Amino acid sequence: MYSLTAGGSYRERIDSSIKKLKNTTSDSTLSQSFYFIMTDSVFPDWMGTKWDFNGISNTPGKGMIACGYFVSTTLKHIGFNLNRYKLAQQGASTVVDVLCGENQMKSVTEADVIQKVKSRGNNRLYVVGLDYHVGFLAVENNIVYFIHSDYLNGMVVCEKASDSISFSSTNAYVYGELTNNQTLFTKWKSGIKIY
Repeated sequence: MYSLTAGGSYRERIDSSIKKLKNTTSDSTLSQSFYFIMTDSVFPDWMGTKWDFNGISNTPGKGMIACGYFVSTTLKHIGFNLNRYKLAQQGASTVVDVLCGENQMKSVTEADVIQKVKSRGNNRLYVVGLDYHVGFLAVENNIVYFIHSDYLNGMVVCEKASDSISFSSTNAYVYGELTNNQTLFTKWKSGIKIY
């Protein structure tokens, strides 16, 4: 299913989490579990992994990873049937379209994005595309975090979206929710190829 060569503890946590998710029948439980797996098990291992425009690392903390590869690789690791190379090489708006379809939003200001995602509640995860960048937004404790392979900091970081220079460096935003996205979860559970 994967060609992941990460250390045992990362892989074991992810495999265990995937098994639990696959057995979840409630949509709301699935959504919440997905959120916490990504924020508590997947993202922490990637923090500090070096950024490079051409980075394609498949292992947290090793090698280098570009922003698109960070998005596609982390989703591939938790079992989404996608070609992480092809998806990562697409423009940010295509990545959002592939993952969220019609359930996407557009904004031209940072404040509008932050307000809209905060208004939808906590423990929600979004994919967000900027002019030349892509990453995740996580809403926790009424704070919006931008999780991405950052070209300015030179590594994968989690920072408040409102404080992120990278997040504000765009003319437009396209974003969509990954949690509470039943179409996406149906494809994931059925193993349907996403991209």
